[in-house]
Amino acid sequence: MRTFRNIIFWIHLIAGIATGLVIAIMSFTGVVIAFEKQLIEWAERDVRTVQPPSPDAPRLPVEALVERVRAARTDGQPSGVTVYPEPTSSVLVSIGRGSVTYVNPYTGEVLGNGATGLRGFLQWNVELHRWLAASGDNRAVGKAITGASNAVFLFLAISGLYLWWPRKWTLRAMRPSLWFRRGLKGKARDWNWHNVIGFWSLPVLIVLTASGMVISYKWASDLVYTAMGHEAPARQGPPGSASVKVPAPDVETPRKPMDALIAEAQKTSPTWSSATVRLGGGARPGGAPAQGGRGPEAKGERGGKGARTAWTR
Repeated sequence: MRTFRNIIFWIHLIAGIATGLVIAIMSFTGVVIAFEKQLIEWAERDVRTVQPPSPDAPRLPVEALVERVRAARTDGQPSGVTVYPEPTSSVLVSIGRGSVTYVNPYTGEVLGNGATGLRGFLQWNVELHRWLAASGDNRAVGKAITGASNAVFLFLAISGLYLWWPRKWTLRAMRPSLWFRRGLKGKARDWNWHNVIGFWSLPVLIVLTASGMVISYKWASDLVYTAMGHEAPARQGPPGSASVKVPAPDVETPRKPMDALIAEAQKTSPTWSSATVRLGGGARPGGAPAQGGRGPEAKGERGGKGARTAWTR
């Protein structure tokens, strides 16, 4: 048993040293991703709100707002438009990938392009988190490295619990591993800190790394579906990411205005918090081109306070 414990210890140590840098990068970038929405809302707070001319002031058609932005932005084509239920919220028009412009829904005034520098940094942060900011064909390599490092992190958490496990379950034997000890120096202090911080962080670390495995590997995702008694989907991605294909009409039919599409989307999600129409010819978040066609393609999430609905034209 002592030999096996020594083997686990050295594997634990070497794996931690080998992947420590990547794990640190993923940890720091993950913290930024967790607060991405709050950071953007704070940085763009001045252009996200407007003052309605009157309580019952009519809003301009969404197409008119998009045209205002199209005329003001010559560096790219609108790829999407997002409206919010609050009467004091401006309308967000996406330009290509990662760039946005806010417009007053009552006057059509272009308010600004938001926190361009922050959005660029956050986009780079996501790419660093997912594939170490690699580009082109190297993204597959970066993704493989981050996925393997996440798996190693899960092993470190589980093996750390094994190494921490006390031989005697007495308060005197467990106290050094449950709380910080005063007066320690050097390796003894570092060992105490490592055990205490690792023990109290362990539940969160296991949840984060195990869920990261589901995101990184399709076999892990399929295993979760199978364990829950459901058939695994053919494609991997977040819930609601797949578009609903709408058959083209037999005869040429004009597209409905975006306001009508948004109104229909709102009916499916009474507690909606935003409604987005993806415009054909632009770029979706992530760089994939939006799909065109005669009819709209819809995707959305129902129920809950944070319900959202997105439509693709």
